[in-house]
Amino acid sequence: MNRRVVITGMGIWSCLGTDLETVKQSLYEGKSGIGLQSERLEYGYRSALTGIVEEPVITKKMLDRHTRAGMSEEARYAYMSSLQAFAYANVSDEYLREHEVGCIFGNDSSAKPVIEAANIMNDKHDSALLGSGFIFQSMNSTVTMNLSTIFRLRGINFTVSAACASGSHAIGLGYMMIKQGLQNMVLCGGAQEVNLYSMATFDALGAFSKRMDDPQSASRPFDRDRDGLIPSGGAAALV
Repeated sequence: MNRRVVITGMGIWSCLGTDLETVKQSLYEGKSGIGLQSERLEYGYRSALTGIVEEPVITKKMLDRHTRAGMSEEARYAYMSSLQAFAYANVSDEYLREHEVGCIFGNDSSAKPVIEAANIMNDKHDSALLGSGFIFQSMNSTVTMNLSTIFRLRGINFTVSAACASGSHAIGLGYMMIKQGLQNMVLCGGAQEVNLYSMATFDALGAFSKRMDDPQSASRPFDRDRDGLIPSGGAAALV
C-alpha cells in the first residue's frame, strides 16, 4: 500500500494541438481550438460551435487494414496519444510484449458507428453488409479493446463511463491498481468522439453556447455572460 506511483509518459490529441508541446504553447498564448461546423446547423443543431479536432492519419505502415477498420473515432485519438505516451516513457514494443501492462480509459459514448450501422440496416435490411469493423467501433469499450489489441497489453483492461469524469476516474483507478500492487504499469486516460451524431442530445437541452459570431471566445465558464458549453473531443494518455 506504500508503493510510489509516478507518471512516466504523457500524450495528447486535442483541439489545442496534437502533441504536448503544441498544446502547451496554445495554453500559454491563450489560443482557442473552437470553431464552427456548418454541418451541425444543417443537421438541426441550434449551435454550430465545436472544438475542431484534427483527424489522425493512420497509415497501413502503422496498422493493417483490418485493425484500422475496427477503430472508432475516439479509438484513433486514443491510439495517437498512447503512441506519444509510450514514446515519452521509453516503453518499447519489446517491453510491452514481455511485461504485463494494464489499460484503463474513460469513454462515454460511441454513437457514430451505431447510427451508421443502423442506417445501413434500415436501408438494406441485410446485416451481412455491416462488416466486422462496426462491432469493434460501436462497443463502449472500443478504446481499451483496440489499444490492448494494438499494443498487446495483457494486464487489467476495462473502460470507465462516468460522463465528464470518465478520464479522471480512469487515472485514479490506474493509480489504485499500482498502489495496491495489482499492476506495475498502466496506460490510462480518456477519449471522446466529437462527431455531430454524439452531441445532438446536449444541443436539444440548450446546453451549448450560441455565441457563433465569436467562436474563439464563446467558452466562458466563469463569466457573467456565459451562455453554455462547447462540445469537443480528442484523447489524452498517461503511462
